[in-house]
Amino acid sequence: MKNSPPQEIGIGLIGLGTVGGGVAQLIKEEAARYERSTGKRLAIRRVLVRDAAKAKASGLVAADIVTADPDAFFATPGVDVVIEVAGGIKPTGDLVRRALNDGKPVITANKSLLATHGPELFALARAKGVHISFEASCGGGIPCILALTLGLQANNISGLYGILNGTTNYILSQMANAGQSYAEALKGAQALGFAEADPTMDVSGEDAKQKLCILASLAFGARIAPDKVPCEGIERLEKVDFNYGAEMGYAIKLLATAERWPGHQWVCVQVRPCFVRKSALIAQVQGGFNALSVIGHATGHTMYYGAGAGSLPTASAVVSDLLSTVSGVAGTAFANLRFAPDLNEEAPVVNTADTESPFYLRLKANDRPGVIAQVTRILGEHGVSISGVLQHTVAKGEAHVPLVITTHQVRQGTLEKAVAEIEKLEAIAEKPVILRIVELPA
Repeated sequence: MKNSPPQEIGIGLIGLGTVGGGVAQLIKEEAARYERSTGKRLAIRRVLVRDAAKAKASGLVAADIVTADPDAFFATPGVDVVIEVAGGIKPTGDLVRRALNDGKPVITANKSLLATHGPELFALARAKGVHISFEASCGGGIPCILALTLGLQANNISGLYGILNGTTNYILSQMANAGQSYAEALKGAQALGFAEADPTMDVSGEDAKQKLCILASLAFGARIAPDKVPCEGIERLEKVDFNYGAEMGYAIKLLATAERWPGHQWVCVQVRPCFVRKSALIAQVQGGFNALSVIGHATGHTMYYGAGAGSLPTASAVVSDLLSTVSGVAGTAFANLRFAPDLNEEAPVVNTADTESPFYLRLKANDRPGVIAQVTRILGEHGVSISGVLQHTVAKGEAHVPLVITTHQVRQGTLEKAVAEIEKLEAIAEKPVILRIVELPA
């Protein structure tokens, strides 16, 4: 008796750019292996793009399956799964809704869409009896979504500490290791394709914030909206911050952090440049790589590391979701586990002013007697305990000298009030820089 041919799974692909091209490449090159592992044959039946001529000329897929017409895309027979890798919210969100309303499971890499409209889209998928898979939305090829939703289910998670944006990590690595200025490192990132011509989304911390909302919602079983997350970028950092940090044994990383204390529902979420000890694992993450440290009550510290972006790393996550979908694993998990944001209440978020941490404070001051005394007096009046003071001789040609102060554990709001008063001193040249010092496991 002959074996029956494998079932063919038709795929509708929205987007054929960097990630979409990688998805098409993996499905083509690894077709036989995917068929062996799932018992299903994968076939891209239709591709929806903005520029059909460009997509047809790319040779990534057969020209006759490419269209720029959404109606033609959704009218294609035999499409069982829709993959969205076009990015953005408009018109992509409407296309995802249309796919879900048609009863198609959706696989997406779209962090912006999920962070902003996730609860609504997950609820729609549930109502239509399908699911959304989104491993590629955070951390590129790193399976951090899988870890939080399945691998670490047994844990009460108290903290997430992530380097979630490769562009900023590349810039910070260049400033730390090559002594480049922010402007020089940014220019190099743009030349290498790490940063867009307009890098605002990355360097402002906004990209990392959207990913943090998704990850923290999964870790804590609660909705976290982007507008509740304080966010500070890397634009004000200078080479002197890296030099002083190295002298004290610290590296600077743009950290997306989410913390919840055992027994409490309140969560503290923020994105900001932080000092971490050079001995910490996350401090070793260089260049365009990403990492996520997770603190669980049973596991302790685990860390997930790898390429956070790029064609094939991100496509790997998309296709892994596709294989989980066609094998039934993804749909079963979505239907039976309560990790999706539509099933959870919005988390109460701690005002970061009420959190406590050691801090680094860098001032630019006139090089004259009495300045340090003025600054320390104000800090003392606000109850800020100083752990160290560093001041080097003023560089040739510089009108102001950097003054660096590190504090013991202090309420952030208290320090900010003291710094606002210090900023008004005649001897202080510009807005001070404040960096949180985060102690992570080595």
